[in-house]
Amino acid sequence: MSALRSLIEHREMRNLQRTPYGVVPVEEYQLERDHSSEFQYSASIDLPTDEQKLQPQPLRLSRLDRVSRLLWDLLLAVMASLFAVFGIWVSRVDGSPAGPGSIGSKLYEISQYAPTVFPVLFAAIAGSSIKSIASWRIQTPQGATIGLVEQCLGSQTITGAFLTQIRLRAVNLMALFTVLLWCLSPLGSQASLRVISIVTSHPGTAVQLTTLDTFTPYQYGFSQGLSEAMTIVANPMIASISAASLLSTRNQDLWSNVRFPIIEHLKGDTEWMDVPPSNNMSYASLVGTPVSGLPDSGSTSFTLPGAYMSLSCPVFDTIRQINFTNFTGPDAPSPGNDDDCSWSSSQGGNQFQIAISEPCSASNNASMTRTRNARKMIWESWAPGYAGAITDRSPITRAICDLTTTYVDANVTCGSLDGHDSTNTCNLSSARRSVDSHFHSNWTVLDVVFPGDEKLPPHYPGGILYILTNMFPHAEGTGGLQPVLEYFVDPFHAVGKFDSDWRLAPDTIDRQVFETRFAQLFNSVLYLGISPSAFTGSFNITDIEGKDSEIQDSPVKLTAQNIRNQDVVKCNRPWLAVLIISSLVIFCFALVGAYLHIVTIAPELLGSVSVALLRNKIEGVTGSSTWSSDEWSKNLQDTKLYLGDVQPDADVGCIALTTSAQDVPAASVKGRLYI
Repeated sequence: MSALRSLIEHREMRNLQRTPYGVVPVEEYQLERDHSSEFQYSASIDLPTDEQKLQPQPLRLSRLDRVSRLLWDLLLAVMASLFAVFGIWVSRVDGSPAGPGSIGSKLYEISQYAPTVFPVLFAAIAGSSIKSIASWRIQTPQGATIGLVEQCLGSQTITGAFLTQIRLRAVNLMALFTVLLWCLSPLGSQASLRVISIVTSHPGTAVQLTTLDTFTPYQYGFSQGLSEAMTIVANPMIASISAASLLSTRNQDLWSNVRFPIIEHLKGDTEWMDVPPSNNMSYASLVGTPVSGLPDSGSTSFTLPGAYMSLSCPVFDTIRQINFTNFTGPDAPSPGNDDDCSWSSSQGGNQFQIAISEPCSASNNASMTRTRNARKMIWESWAPGYAGAITDRSPITRAICDLTTTYVDANVTCGSLDGHDSTNTCNLSSARRSVDSHFHSNWTVLDVVFPGDEKLPPHYPGGILYILTNMFPHAEGTGGLQPVLEYFVDPFHAVGKFDSDWRLAPDTIDRQVFETRFAQLFNSVLYLGISPSAFTGSFNITDIEGKDSEIQDSPVKLTAQNIRNQDVVKCNRPWLAVLIISSLVIFCFALVGAYLHIVTIAPELLGSVSVALLRNKIEGVTGSSTWSSDEWSKNLQDTKLYLGDVQPDADVGCIALTTSAQDVPAASVKGRLYI
């Protein structure tokens, strides 16, 4: 009792002599240390008068706090899992169109906000869960080292996660885990943005097109069709001649039909040859070949087959005679090719005449197993004002030509990827002589008997010649010139021009130019005569496949490749893997944090200044008063701390910090009362 009385008197004297801010003098502190061993720990933790008024209560969280915290943790976990769902969804729509309102475009819009949401969500989950590890571990029977607690509390931000390991010189699994965990924050943020992109794709689709076989007979060659042809064939023919200047730079005609280049003018044969620009080449006809079924958008490429008449005129000179040659009289010249014996001819007023040789018999019909000599085609013309003696007349220009067939394939592209060109705007890239099996080139469409026409003679070109020579029946009567003649010399002003000095002669026009323009006129009439409506913009596959159609055997099916400029969703697989890993890791970490928050029932004071107010039983810890908090943590990082009931034998427990596992022999007990 005397010792207790001395201690009380000593404390009263110390209270009278207490230094500012409550600092205990060294000698008094040492004296107190010397006497402390005489008393039990229970005397050292006597409660102040205010604390003695506290009512004991169970160590538990309220149901509201527990449920709200659980719901919050689960909400964060669900939000983290949505990023994985987002990445999987992106992978499912990879390659799909990304048009307005599509799922791909909406996912892309979401990705623009994801880099803002992901790091905030990551920080909320990681910071809270890492802190919960320290709060849980320090309350277990194993305790937690100061280093572990400091690592957890200092790693609640991405910057702190790195700096804490550096300050503590920590090289352990916890440091490695913490650094790797926080590295997922920027990586996951970037992955949520880069996992999806909208790229321009050019998907190709096979489409079926329909064209007409230009190796098809002229439909108006007989007398009953001549008057009809003067309207439905002659009118578009006149329009084509009038538009020659426009067509000179186009590979399409007035109705957007594709015109075949003259293969004979290109350097090559059955190999593909590049087609030069339109203004540097010639075409076989003023009228092109129609194509039906072109898609409404994109670029459509296909190989267009066709055939046209070729003219080669080795004889191109002048002769002096009273009249044009009479090809129907007994003195008509022989074709001289051993296969033809007569002529079909027609005069264009008094200015020109055209004649085509006719076979000797119907046995000269075209055959795939034999050939023939080329038909002959003769042109004769002279200028007006030939009245008077024969010596005063203008010489007659004469051309003797071989008429053959050229089969051609042309690579055509219609439309464009960027949409600048209409799908009806077509361009030629290359051409070649057809490599498919055809009649010999000396057989022309005039020699072929087509199915259903066996009773009709195949060699009647009079209808074609009639159109060529009678398109402008009144031109000569008004003192003008036949536009057909003018076309050879000045094709861009053939219609409506009056020139009294005009004349067609070998010295005014090159032979190859004559051959080309003569073939253009002949092929144009031939094409239009196959089906005027189909070649002038009314090409309808339903009509031409009709039972009563005159060209029901002419359609040719083509397989084309349509390429469209389309925005599609692109999923970046490496970034997808990063996003899924990051989101799943943080999802699992959120669940861990939720579990630790449930099982940790002691007050959570770590990371708060309130922990300094918590009673403790810290013994045997020495250090310098000059140390900073980092130095205390670094130098004592292996010292274990325990948070638990330091009065297990008392009726009312007390939660406190201690460095001895013996002071907290068991974990906190539910249902026990604490003060």
